[in-house]
Amino acid sequence: MNLMRNTLFATWRFRGLVRAISERDLRARYTGSLLGPAWLILQPLSMILIYTLVFSQVMHARLPGEHTSAFAYSVFICAGLITWGFFVEITTRTKGIFLEHANLIKKVQFPKLVLLVPVVVVALFNFLILTGLYFIFLLLVDAWPGWIVLWALPSIAALTFLALAIGLLAGVLHVFVRDVGQTVDIALQLLFWGTPIVYPITILSDWMREIVYFNPVVRPITNLQQLFLNGTVPTLESLAYTVGIASVLAVLAIIAYKRLYAEMLDYL
Repeated sequence: MNLMRNTLFATWRFRGLVRAISERDLRARYTGSLLGPAWLILQPLSMILIYTLVFSQVMHARLPGEHTSAFAYSVFICAGLITWGFFVEITTRTKGIFLEHANLIKKVQFPKLVLLVPVVVVALFNFLILTGLYFIFLLLVDAWPGWIVLWALPSIAALTFLALAIGLLAGVLHVFVRDVGQTVDIALQLLFWGTPIVYPITILSDWMREIVYFNPVVRPITNLQQLFLNGTVPTLESLAYTVGIASVLAVLAIIAYKRLYAEMLDYL
């Protein structure tokens, strides 16, 4: 708790640094690009269209139950893919923060965990733009669930916490063993298919469903899919497992950071 409180105070104290890093990261993505910020929309949109066309048109995937709408599968898959992209962006960016900001860490005295804040800010900025487009789509196809969409916030917060915990632990280890970065990338690819994003979890057999539920990403994402598809309000208890796993990983990450920080400086 002390570390979290100190990080919050440090974030406010070094808010200029946080803002500068966030703005630099956003600009760096589009420098020299003809389409500029349009790529923020085009890249995830192309992925969503590909998955939608492949599963709904080529493989004729259908959602079980009474979902007869032609856009039901699109509503389902967009909720999962947009949220998954947010989770992956925070995880992958966090695992590289110490190496990415090595010169800054060595030259400037500031609480280094403040570097996590720009990662979340940039990822949240991208996520909000895509979510806004998703909301417009829901309104156009008459699938807007109403203001119960605010119940998406606890699931998004749990995923953010999990992504930061995984990323920070991997980030500390990545400084010493560079294979950690590639290992995390492969693990995320496997985790994607182990999460019911492009397929509904109800199509799985009972024993397979029990295994899939060990994946801490499953509950927040299925909460969001059911919220937007069926208007089902998720319970906070459904996030207990995700938050518990994230808490354990966060404690491990902080212990590793505190014990290895001095040695990290020699490897940066």
